[in-house]
Amino acid sequence: MKYWLSVLLLLPVLLWVSPGFASSDTDELRKMLEELRKEVQTLKQENAELRSQVEQLKKGQAQMAAPAAKHSFVSKGAYGSTPSGIDFYGFFKIDAVWQDSSAVGDVYVLWVLPEKGIPPLGKKGDGDNKFTINFRHSRFGFDFSKPYKDFRVFGKMEMDFYTESHGEANLPWNPNHSPVRARRVFAGIEWGSWQLLAGLDWLTISQLYPHLSNFPSGTFMGNPGYRMPQVRLTKWFNTDLGRLKFQIAAEKPYAFPKDDEIIMDEDPANDAGFPGVEGRVALETKLFGKPALFALWGHYSKEEYDIGTGEEDAESYSIGFETKFPLPIPQKAFIIGEIWYGRNFDGYYSCGVNQGTRFKLKDGTYTTRLDRVNNTDVVSVDEIDAWGGYVELELFWSPKLVTHFGWGIDNPDNDDLKGVGNARLQQQMYYANFLYRLTKEFGFGMEYMYIETDYHSNLGDGELNRVMGSLYYFF
Repeated sequence: MKYWLSVLLLLPVLLWVSPGFASSDTDELRKMLEELRKEVQTLKQENAELRSQVEQLKKGQAQMAAPAAKHSFVSKGAYGSTPSGIDFYGFFKIDAVWQDSSAVGDVYVLWVLPEKGIPPLGKKGDGDNKFTINFRHSRFGFDFSKPYKDFRVFGKMEMDFYTESHGEANLPWNPNHSPVRARRVFAGIEWGSWQLLAGLDWLTISQLYPHLSNFPSGTFMGNPGYRMPQVRLTKWFNTDLGRLKFQIAAEKPYAFPKDDEIIMDEDPANDAGFPGVEGRVALETKLFGKPALFALWGHYSKEEYDIGTGEEDAESYSIGFETKFPLPIPQKAFIIGEIWYGRNFDGYYSCGVNQGTRFKLKDGTYTTRLDRVNNTDVVSVDEIDAWGGYVELELFWSPKLVTHFGWGIDNPDNDDLKGVGNARLQQQMYYANFLYRLTKEFGFGMEYMYIETDYHSNLGDGELNRVMGSLYYFF
């Protein structure tokens, strides 16, 4: 600005001065004017640069004011639109497992085999030690997010290595050739306090899981929980007590494994002709300065079986309560738990120790499976009731060390299992584990589980002790 002031002061002088200047004075004046012109040009250039810097500062402040989506990298976006955030995440997990008896599974356990075996297969919990090392719990995924002025679109694609083989009798399963499995795949839109999600995601009911290294977490041991294709609508309200959330979903249930010949498109849940429905109401709040949760949930769906007497329906429903309750102690600690009651609550709901329906055959015997049985030999279908739940103490000793201690039970109604010779009458789990993160990326853990599966007295109960060590690399 001082250069502009000099010009303004000089111009009146030039207008006032006498025209009788000598030529030498005129030359001197021309030199001064030329210098002033150069300085004005420099000033204009500096001014333009300052304007550009101010604009950049304004943009930077606006970006800082708006919450930026956390992501690892950006993509070009759909149809060449502005960049979308993509977060690439996951972990490597290597497990070494020892257990002292036979079970359905050794990489992970679903239930323990009976002490005296199940005729005619002869499989039994024989007390023979098992040991395995595997990588299949490792996973990776992509989170997608694209904000707009009034809404946000998002999606997820997550994979792991728990794909199973078919025809194992002819082609033994080789875990070293394990292909990837679609774990969660969905897309959605969020606007204000509404969210719509469609695809493969965790059940809308029962959203709290026990913290187990054994995969899956408490299946058939007290924790309902699996992944279900669904369309879910969520609405929340911010209240004085906390966030009140309502969710409802149309689902695609699956009643596996009742028949080795069934594929997903021929499942009895498809034959019902309408989707299942899940609902959940939850209060997310704070107690003692720590997060807390209270939720009530339930579902209803139906299956249709083609049997010897025609078509017969089997209802499936549940109701449950779950909570995460902080303890009033200096350490970060929570009681996590769930209790539920259900009918025909097996399959992807993962309860009833995998027994949801009892089939009566022409010869007067009963079974809970349809493999090795012709459907025309079935004369009736009855639903099996069950109840269960789990409770867990989660204790953070430090930001790096967390421990979990828990118990769970899955208890089908014994009256509904009458006549089923190899029925699993109840299953319980007891567990303790820890996870220590040496760095943000690297951690290791150890877990002990005791699992007991009750059978009829002629089979003997199944008992299993399981020790599992794990190494993690998070990314």
